[in-house]
Amino acid sequence: MASESIKLGISFAHDAIRFIEAEEWNGKLNLTSIVQSTLPKTFDVSIIGDHEYVPQISELIDKALDNFSSSIASASVCIDRRLALKKNFAIDKGLSNEEIRKHIEWELEQLLIAPRDEFNVDYEHSALSVSKQDVVVFVALRKAIVNFIQDIFQKSRLQLDSLDLDMFASIRALRLAESEVLSGTSALVEFGHSGIGIVFLIDGQYVLSVELPTTIGDQRFDSSPVDTLALAINKELQKLIENVEENLAVVGLDRVFFSGELKNKAVI
Repeated sequence: MASESIKLGISFAHDAIRFIEAEEWNGKLNLTSIVQSTLPKTFDVSIIGDHEYVPQISELIDKALDNFSSSIASASVCIDRRLALKKNFAIDKGLSNEEIRKHIEWELEQLLIAPRDEFNVDYEHSALSVSKQDVVVFVALRKAIVNFIQDIFQKSRLQLDSLDLDMFASIRALRLAESEVLSGTSALVEFGHSGIGIVFLIDGQYVLSVELPTTIGDQRFDSSPVDTLALAINKELQKLIENVEENLAVVGLDRVFFSGELKNKAVI
């Protein structure tokens, strides 16, 4: 059995599977191995239900295992946040889990265009000590996507530990890597093939998020001039700050973290 301190994370990106092996040393997350395998097809909603494609992905996963600790038997998996429906809202402090779930079901009635039983739903409750209200974010993911990924791992040597969105996986990784500097307000800006995701955090807890479109003006964001890209990011950060100040009475932004892929690093 693998040591509890050794973890394997797998990310299904646009055109690749990314594997990250990490180990906790003295309460810190340390990367030990990183591997990327190219996917034969783009990983998006168009492949869901393509059962002939499942064994190909399973084989890629099994081949990649040769690069990691032989004791690893399971992995945590994340997928693009844009594959799920998500929404956050402020709540009064002291609400029970049952009350929160009732509120979420009401929100789902307004949002879903397909039957409720076609979705898996989960939520996270951020209890904020610096605000008079807390924040709840819920995610609705189609069961067809969950079943597709479960099928991949049933044909692989790995067991599926958990399935999450990349956004929340990034937040957890940030907490482990930078926990001592997350007091106050932070923003996590992530660059990916499908666009730019921005998450606002208070004391390391999720508060608000937004995804920018893949194009700024008439160009893809990753081909835009540095000043244009920086201006677009700054504009969205300012909107998030104003939202948090208005709804949670928390002022300002203390720090910004950048991650992901960007050809021109000058924007950072």
